[in-house]
Amino acid sequence: MTKIVIALVMICGLAVPPLAGQRTSPADIPSCAQSLDEASHYPDNMVRPKYPKNALRNQIESKVELRAVIAPDGKTKDIAVLSGDSEFSQSAMLAIRKWRFHPELRKGQPVETTYKIHVRFNPILREANSDVKLESPPPEPQAISAFAMPHRKDLESEVHRASEPGIVAPKQLYSPEPELTERARKAGEGGNVTISLIVGVDGKPHDLKIECGSAPDLAEKALESISTWKFEPGTKDGEPVMVEIAVEVQFHMYSGR
Repeated sequence: MTKIVIALVMICGLAVPPLAGQRTSPADIPSCAQSLDEASHYPDNMVRPKYPKNALRNQIESKVELRAVIAPDGKTKDIAVLSGDSEFSQSAMLAIRKWRFHPELRKGQPVETTYKIHVRFNPILREANSDVKLESPPPEPQAISAFAMPHRKDLESEVHRASEPGIVAPKQLYSPEPELTERARKAGEGGNVTISLIVGVDGKPHDLKIECGSAPDLAEKALESISTWKFEPGTKDGEPVMVEIAVEVQFHMYSGR
């Protein structure tokens, strides 16, 4: 049994305000608290989809999108292919049927849950990486904690938070996933990293700062990747403005054969 690490990238609407010109030293970054909502969405026994032999031999890359409906008793009720080549989608479905999903709880009771799953077959890595996103029911409201800290004074009148009335949060246009380090691959080490930043009116990330991370090398990889991202700027009343956000990258472990 092997362990595979995948990168799951999330944009948090409320950000820890970064300090101008500062980047946390990788050796000094605190550990991140586990993102409970996202962690609970990932199933157990995440068997890695097998790469079709002919496709791998011919270095064919593919992406598959699926939807899994999970009954309140935790059993997989239905899996539907939303997009992707049939050869790849069949491989993905065979693996996903072995996963053990967790239905969501509402008022303490399990309810039917729908997940959207993306599987990326990468011939360079010679493996398929998956990410899982809750589609329904809608997430329950979460308490606002550290992400609601006040703005730094020097940009107080210019930088906004996505939670403010009239603010439309920035949207990712170009967001390559962080690469795993060789050490993390060999160690089978996962974890999560949170990067705070300001999306400027030019759509570029500014003042990036490592807020927390489970491993210095993963934090650096996340920072390097996010610094190349491009966004559609956030707006207020239809006009582009600078908006603070936090990006959480989860390097998630799942089982393979």
